Amino acid sequence: MAHTAPGPSGVGYKLLKWAHTAHPDYLPHLLNLCLNTGYHPWKTATVIMINKPQKLDYTVPKAYRPITLLKCAGKLLKKIIAKRINTNIKQFDLLPMTQFGSQPKHNAINAVAGCIHKIQGTIATSHAGALLLFNISGFFDNVNPSRATEILWNKGFPPSVCAWTLSFLTERTVAIQMGHYVSEPFPVLNGTPQGSPLSPILSTLYTSSLLDTAKSWRHADLSLYINDGAIYTVSTTLKVATKSVRLKYKAILTWLHENGLQTNAAKTELMTFTCKRANPKFIGPPIHGARYTLPTSNTYHISTIKSI
Repeated sequence: MAHTAPGPSGVGYKLLKWAHTAHPDYLPHLLNLCLNTGYHPWKTATVIMINKPQKLDYTVPKAYRPITLLKCAGKLLKKIIAKRINTNIKQFDLLPMTQFGSQPKHNAINAVAGCIHKIQGTIATSHAGALLLFNISGFFDNVNPSRATEILWNKGFPPSVCAWTLSFLTERTVAIQMGHYVSEPFPVLNGTPQGSPLSPILSTLYTSSLLDTAKSWRHADLSLYINDGAIYTVSTTLKVATKSVRLKYKAILTWLHENGLQTNAAKTELMTFTCKRANPKFIGPPIHGARYTLPTSNTYHISTIKSI
């Protein structure tokens, strides 16, 4: 951590450590003032564009990887608040158990294990299952500051934390750096900063109500790992299972649209599971007047589903 890039201010963690050693009361007093007054003063960032290796065309934006450098003093405060919010999430069960990201003792392995368990149960009872995997496109970049603050308020967080979060997410500016060239700072109206320890936590809280709505589903469920989602439906026939997953996905698209989000069609995939071999076609639901075909994998035979 001592060698972390210092961000636009040039003040790194080593300098902060020296300052804290010289005057132990100053830095905690400053951070407490920020939280108690609901104001985050470190709002500028520099985005370094790193070219990805072995790309044929470097005139294409996707040939570069953006790395955001934030001010270390601000990151220190965000780490403290992130730890507090995580403690509250665990203590008061503020996230549904079907969110496997930013959840204590939850990880991607748990999400996969739960999915495999459902598939095994479907095949063991001679039913048919449909699994639709999707990705929320540009998730961190499209979190609405007012909506995120409202969610924290509804979850019961103190007014000072809600006010600080709104300050943290608003009035931010970013400068782009490529080599020796640095652009003029420009405003960022939405989203959470890349590299911030608070970004995954705020994002998972942002979609917690979506997981709550899925609790009323019958013979279907929804799980998320940050911005990667999985809908699983089960029925007596493959036709009904795929129809059900299509309707559930359409409802999710509606919720995402109402909250300023959308899915990445290229990263959406349907898989079906049954004891019989089949390869059904699946047409995705209309999105803003357009239709697209979701790629469907071959139906998995019972012998390919192994215990873990």
